Amino acid sequence: MTLCRVKTAEEMRQAVLAECRQYDVIIKAAAVLDWRPKETAEHKIKKGRGVQTLELVENPDILAELGCSRGNSPCILVGFAAETQDLISNAQEKLKKKNLDLIVVNDVSREDAGFEADTNAVKILYRDGHLEELPLMPKEEVAEQLLDRIKSLREKSL
Repeated sequence: MTLCRVKTAEEMRQAVLAECRQYDVIIKAAAVLDWRPKETAEHKIKKGRGVQTLELVENPDILAELGCSRGNSPCILVGFAAETQDLISNAQEKLKKKNLDLIVVNDVSREDAGFEADTNAVKILYRDGHLEELPLMPKEEVAEQLLDRIKSLREKSL
């Protein structure tokens, strides 16, 4: 495994694409940032200059690019979907669009799961259409369960 320090989504994209061919499993936990400012200021923007307009541009979708470029690679590609509504349909769309082997979806609007909790309750959607729901459990246990599923997928693909 190689540590690549990056500062921007584009730098991350370049680093991931340069290294990805050497791995059997790639787990992309989350988008770096969906949007970025179109222009960056060289210095601090001071108050008192009136209301500023910030124009945003979309960052590259690294996971989708990995999915499109994988060809017949046996690499297992895993993504995540943090959703607040239509969890399954949104995750199914991402799974297909990004050419993933599985996607882990969670409802981040829940107070007992998601970003600011020590627990999570996820749904795992597989390429073959299978859906598995994991109950609320500590995040470390969710990770162990997920790694078990990925290991099984990898063993089946060999």
